[in-house]
Amino acid sequence: MVTSMRKTCDILHRVGAGLLRVLHSRLLAVSALAAACAVMVTYVTVNMRAVTVVDGDTSRVVMTLSRTPVAVLEDAGVALGGHDAIHVSQDENRIEVNRAFPVSVTADGMTAILQMTAGTVQDALELAGVKLSSYDQVNADLEEPVSSGTNLVVERVAYREYTETEPVDYKPTVKYSNSLDRGQSKIIQSGSQGEKTLVYRECLVDGQVAETILVSETVTTDPVDQIKLVGVGGNMPMSPLPDDIELDGDGIPVHYKQVLTGSAAAYTWYDSPEGQTTSTGRTPQVGNVAVNPNIIPYGSELFIVSADGSYVYGYGIACDTGGSVMKGIIIADLFMDTVEECRIFGRRDIVVYVLE
Repeated sequence: MVTSMRKTCDILHRVGAGLLRVLHSRLLAVSALAAACAVMVTYVTVNMRAVTVVDGDTSRVVMTLSRTPVAVLEDAGVALGGHDAIHVSQDENRIEVNRAFPVSVTADGMTAILQMTAGTVQDALELAGVKLSSYDQVNADLEEPVSSGTNLVVERVAYREYTETEPVDYKPTVKYSNSLDRGQSKIIQSGSQGEKTLVYRECLVDGQVAETILVSETVTTDPVDQIKLVGVGGNMPMSPLPDDIELDGDGIPVHYKQVLTGSAAAYTWYDSPEGQTTSTGRTPQVGNVAVNPNIIPYGSELFIVSADGSYVYGYGIACDTGGSVMKGIIIADLFMDTVEECRIFGRRDIVVYVLE
């Protein structure tokens, strides 16, 4: 009986000890788990951070334990392309994603498509391996930033000079002389061409001539002007007579109604007579005579010679006037083609026949 009770007590003791060991182990496990959880909470609390991720127009805040920018972007679900770039703020709390965009560079007949995230036109040219000379032109400012779709075109510009020679024409000049009768002329000096050298500068764009300018022009051989002597002497009239006016043997009109004598001068247009008119609206030409219309009415037909008979002006129409004739200083002012003819005529006494 006593032995049986001892056995029972031993069994109970062992069972109780086993239960105690199990409880002790579970308590230890719970304590360890609680400690681990506490450590994890502490780690997360200390190391969890908020990072702002900017991707184009999209901005988001990511709570992350990751330490590298790439890992943070993975946490944010942001994938990077092969040419994309990122910018991380100094405190590492902001990451900006710079997406690559295409930029084309055309030069020397070839086009390169670049992938860039930022930069200037100069950066794009350097990336494409394009070097510029001092004259080359680009369709954008070198400091201008590039963007998606930027198309850069480089024009190769060069300059070259060349020379040419051209003849210089001589000028035919006329001199009037009393030594020749009116209607006669002769060449007293033959004309000959000269020569000039012209320097041109060409602007070539991509090998094609875009502009040519004359840089200099130098006469290397002077031309020799032709000189023609034209007679204004003798009794040949400057202004021919109409066929219906008859002269006698002394060169005097057969039919006239009045004779006036006095002093005369000559005039012409210093500029082109084109667009000019006399006081009566006629086109200036030889045969126009300026008069005082109170003495010689406009429209009168005239025949004029010098008082000594050495000069014959010939047929004229009273169609103009002027200060000298209106003041009575001269009786007539005779139109001539050139200043030189007027100079040679000077001022002379004349006889004016007013024709019938």
